[in-house]
Amino acid sequence: MRATLPPARYGFGLPGLRRNVCPHFYMTGSRGAIPIQAPHLLKGLLRQPTNISRCQLRGGVHLDEGYVNDVCLTPRFNQCVFYEDELTRE
Repeated sequence: MRATLPPARYGFGLPGLRRNVCPHFYMTGSRGAIPIQAPHLLKGLLRQPTNISRCQLRGGVHLDEGYVNDVCLTPRFNQCVFYEDELTRE
């Protein structure tokens, strides 16, 4: 009897990673905004002291690394105070 393998999971189980990143989050570096095309690299970029975490809903606000890790880069990003403010405006 031949054993069958379970179906392969593409992306090592991370296909929905982008939906776990707040759409309003972005980072700036010495050359301006950093395009976030690979969300799994964000935590590495976050640790670089020259990069600043920001929110499109609140210009000029520098986000703390702990806040970004706890809220912006998690499925709970919609619990952010800034995000909720945006929802109440509509």
